Amino acid sequence: MYKKITNMDDELLFTHAHQRELEKTNPVLLDSIARAELYIANTFIHLKHEAIHALMLSTRSVLLESRPILTGKFSLKELTTNLLISHIIQANATRLILIHHNPKGNLSIKDKHLLEATRIKDRLLEYSIWLDDFFLITKAVSNNNGYNRMNTTSLARLGLV
Repeated sequence: MYKKITNMDDELLFTHAHQRELEKTNPVLLDSIARAELYIANTFIHLKHEAIHALMLSTRSVLLESRPILTGKFSLKELTTNLLISHIIQANATRLILIHHNPKGNLSIKDKHLLEATRIKDRLLEYSIWLDDFFLITKAVSNNNGYNRMNTTSLARLGLV
Protein backbone atom coordinates (compact mmCIF):
# COMPACT_ATOMS: atom_id res chain seq x y z
CA MET A 1 0.00 0.00 0.00
CA TYR A 2 2.83 2.40 0.83
CA LYS A 3 5.65 3.13 -1.56
CA LYS A 4 9.12 3.91 -0.24
CA ILE A 5 10.39 7.16 -1.75
CA THR A 6 14.16 7.42 -1.79
CA ASN A 7 14.48 11.17 -2.42
CA MET A 8 14.11 12.88 0.98
CA ASP A 9 12.70 16.08 -0.56
CA ASP A 10 9.87 14.21 -2.26
CA GLU A 11 8.83 12.12 0.72
CA LEU A 12 5.09 12.34 1.44
CA LEU A 13 3.33 11.64 4.69
CA PHE A 14 -0.20 10.23 4.46
CA THR A 15 -2.32 10.10 7.58
CA HIS A 16 -5.00 7.49 8.16
CA ALA A 17 -7.64 10.10 7.30
CA HIS A 18 -6.10 10.75 3.90
CA GLN A 19 -5.76 7.04 3.29
CA ARG A 20 -9.45 6.45 4.16
CA GLU A 21 -10.45 9.37 1.97
CA LEU A 22 -8.56 7.98 -1.02
CA GLU A 23 -10.02 4.49 -0.52
CA LYS A 24 -13.64 5.67 -0.77
CA THR A 25 -15.22 4.78 -4.09
CA ASN A 26 -17.80 7.60 -4.11
CA PRO A 27 -16.71 10.27 -1.65
CA VAL A 28 -19.30 12.82 -0.54
CA LEU A 29 -17.98 16.29 -1.33
CA LEU A 30 -19.54 19.08 0.75
CA ASP A 31 -17.62 22.04 -0.64
CA SER A 32 -20.61 24.39 -1.00
CA ILE A 33 -23.66 25.35 1.03
CA ALA A 34 -25.96 23.95 -1.67
CA ARG A 35 -24.28 20.53 -1.59
CA ALA A 36 -24.37 20.48 2.20
CA GLU A 37 -28.10 21.37 2.21
CA LEU A 38 -28.86 18.62 -0.30
CA TYR A 39 -26.92 16.05 1.73
CA ILE A 40 -28.65 17.16 4.96
CA ALA A 41 -32.10 17.04 3.35
CA ASN A 42 -31.51 13.48 2.12
CA THR A 43 -29.89 12.24 5.33
CA PHE A 44 -31.75 13.89 8.21
CA ILE A 45 -35.37 13.77 6.95
CA HIS A 46 -36.12 10.54 8.85
CA LEU A 47 -34.88 11.67 12.29
CA LYS A 48 -37.54 12.21 14.94
CA HIS A 49 -35.67 13.60 17.96
CA GLU A 50 -33.88 16.85 18.69
CA ALA A 51 -30.12 16.58 18.38
CA ILE A 52 -26.94 18.30 17.32
CA HIS A 53 -25.02 16.40 14.65
CA ALA A 54 -21.56 17.01 13.30
CA LEU A 55 -20.35 16.37 9.78
CA MET A 56 -16.60 15.79 9.97
CA LEU A 57 -14.77 16.84 6.82
CA SER A 58 -11.28 16.54 5.46
CA THR A 59 -9.21 19.50 4.32
CA ARG A 60 -10.70 19.10 0.83
CA SER A 61 -14.29 19.07 2.21
CA VAL A 62 -14.78 15.32 1.76
CA LEU A 63 -17.15 13.84 4.33
CA LEU A 64 -15.21 11.55 6.64
CA GLU A 65 -17.88 10.85 9.21
CA SER A 66 -21.26 11.99 10.49
CA ARG A 67 -22.16 11.55 14.15
CA PRO A 68 -24.56 12.87 16.79
CA ILE A 69 -22.91 15.10 19.37
CA LEU A 70 -25.85 15.89 21.70
CA THR A 71 -29.27 14.23 21.78
CA GLY A 72 -32.44 14.59 23.83
CA LYS A 73 -32.94 17.56 26.13
CA PHE A 74 -29.87 19.77 26.08
CA SER A 75 -28.71 23.34 26.20
CA LEU A 76 -26.40 24.87 23.62
CA LYS A 77 -23.98 25.59 26.48
CA GLU A 78 -23.35 21.82 26.64
CA LEU A 79 -21.82 22.03 23.17
CA THR A 80 -18.30 22.66 24.42
CA THR A 81 -15.14 22.96 22.41
CA ASN A 82 -13.60 20.01 24.27
CA LEU A 83 -16.55 17.81 23.32
CA LEU A 84 -16.24 18.81 19.66
CA ILE A 85 -12.45 18.43 19.63
CA SER A 86 -12.67 14.86 20.96
CA HIS A 87 -15.06 13.89 18.14
CA ILE A 88 -13.00 15.73 15.53
CA ILE A 89 -9.80 13.99 16.60
CA GLN A 90 -11.48 10.57 16.49
CA ALA A 91 -12.58 11.25 12.91
CA ASN A 92 -9.23 12.80 11.87
CA ALA A 93 -11.13 15.80 10.53
CA THR A 94 -10.00 19.38 9.89
CA ARG A 95 -13.35 20.93 8.97
CA LEU A 96 -16.76 20.75 10.60
CA ILE A 97 -20.40 21.40 9.81
CA LEU A 98 -22.80 21.49 12.76
CA ILE A 99 -26.51 20.75 12.46
CA HIS A 100 -29.10 21.60 15.13
CA HIS A 101 -32.06 19.37 14.24
CA ASN A 102 -35.39 20.06 15.96
CA PRO A 103 -38.17 18.17 14.14
CA LYS A 104 -40.98 19.06 16.53
CA GLY A 105 -40.23 22.62 17.54
CA ASN A 106 -40.20 25.88 15.73
CA LEU A 107 -36.46 26.50 15.65
CA SER A 108 -35.62 30.04 14.70
CA ILE A 109 -32.37 31.93 14.72
CA LYS A 110 -31.91 33.30 18.18
CA ASP A 111 -29.10 35.28 19.74
CA LYS A 112 -27.98 32.14 21.59
CA HIS A 113 -27.36 30.34 18.27
CA LEU A 114 -25.35 33.25 16.94
CA LEU A 115 -23.31 33.61 20.12
CA GLU A 116 -22.61 29.88 20.36
CA ALA A 117 -21.71 29.60 16.66
CA THR A 118 -19.31 32.53 16.93
CA ARG A 119 -17.79 31.17 20.15
CA ILE A 120 -17.33 27.70 18.67
CA LYS A 121 -15.86 29.04 15.44
CA ASP A 122 -13.32 31.19 17.28
CA ARG A 123 -12.31 28.40 19.64
CA LEU A 124 -11.92 25.84 16.84
CA LEU A 125 -9.72 28.23 14.88
CA GLU A 126 -7.29 28.12 17.79
CA TYR A 127 -6.88 24.42 16.94
CA SER A 128 -6.71 25.07 13.16
CA ILE A 129 -10.15 23.55 12.63
CA TRP A 130 -12.68 25.32 10.41
CA LEU A 131 -16.37 25.57 11.24
CA ASP A 132 -17.77 25.72 7.71
CA ASP A 133 -21.42 26.12 8.65
CA PHE A 134 -24.05 25.79 11.37
CA PHE A 135 -27.45 24.62 10.09
CA LEU A 136 -30.76 24.96 11.91
CA ILE A 137 -33.34 22.40 10.76
CA THR A 138 -37.03 21.96 11.49
CA LYS A 139 -39.73 19.83 9.88
CA ALA A 140 -43.02 21.24 8.71
CA VAL A 141 -45.85 18.80 8.04
CA SER A 142 -48.07 19.90 5.19
CA ASN A 143 -51.29 18.47 3.75
CA ASN A 144 -53.22 15.52 5.14
CA ASN A 145 -51.11 12.99 3.28
CA GLY A 146 -48.31 13.37 5.85
CA TYR A 147 -45.84 15.00 3.47
CA ASN A 148 -42.83 16.25 5.45
CA ARG A 149 -40.85 19.28 4.41
CA MET A 150 -37.59 20.36 6.01
CA ASN A 151 -36.86 23.99 6.74
CA THR A 152 -33.11 24.53 6.61
CA THR A 153 -31.33 27.70 7.66
CA SER A 154 -27.62 28.14 7.02
CA LEU A 155 -25.86 30.61 9.29
CA ALA A 156 -22.99 30.80 6.77
CA ARG A 157 -25.40 31.75 3.96
CA LEU A 158 -26.68 34.56 6.19
CA GLY A 159 -23.09 35.69 6.79
CA LEU A 160 -23.24 34.88 10.49
CA VAL A 161 -20.63 32.10 10.61
